[in-house]
Amino acid sequence: MNSIPPLTLKLLWAAAASLLLALLPDALLMHLLLWPLNVFGADGSAGGVLGNFMPWQLVTHLFVNLGGKLIFIALTLYFFGGLMLETWWGARRYGLFLLACAIGATLLQFLASTLAYGAGLGGYQATAGADGVMYGILFACAYIAPNQQVMLILPPIPMKLKTLVIVMCALSLAFGLWNEGLVSQFGFLGGLLAAWLHIRYWRGEPPFGKRRKDSKPEKKKNHLRIVH
Repeated sequence: MNSIPPLTLKLLWAAAASLLLALLPDALLMHLLLWPLNVFGADGSAGGVLGNFMPWQLVTHLFVNLGGKLIFIALTLYFFGGLMLETWWGARRYGLFLLACAIGATLLQFLASTLAYGAGLGGYQATAGADGVMYGILFACAYIAPNQQVMLILPPIPMKLKTLVIVMCALSLAFGLWNEGLVSQFGFLGGLLAAWLHIRYWRGEPPFGKRRKDSKPEKKKNHLRIVH
């Protein structure tokens, strides 16, 4: 059995610790979610320009993952983040990648929520979760090694990594649009965009200039791996 890489192990412990947030009263938990600004004054009851927004929410909302999402996050971190990306890149490079995905997802979600609320296209609602980071991980695996064969546990069939990730992203986006609406999906899309830009920056590909060759090139493996 493969050992868990060090950064992934820390992230899994952090994900497990986030379960404790469910014990917080709703009045306190709401201050950890990511609220939009009230710059346009669409609702005077929101409390001025800042409304319910506080700076720490740019970080804390990533750890508020309600429902069954936490299981998906843990499986993604282990199978795709740890056994693939951290093994290929190392802890430092993988950590920088996760940071880029988190920033991209958070900023795009925050901007979209604020603009949609100000334009009257959405209510004054908070968002939360690390979906953008998780799908950034999935995208990176498929982008780097698209033809790597993986095997699902349910159903137990092999398929190419790019096929698996495309299907998972499409299903997640469809269910998200159906249940939560377009505005809540910008974090998901921001994570994908940040992952794509970050990898292209490392490779020195457009829209970025060329960079010196990396001393630790990305590894591509073609053996079967069992994933959820």
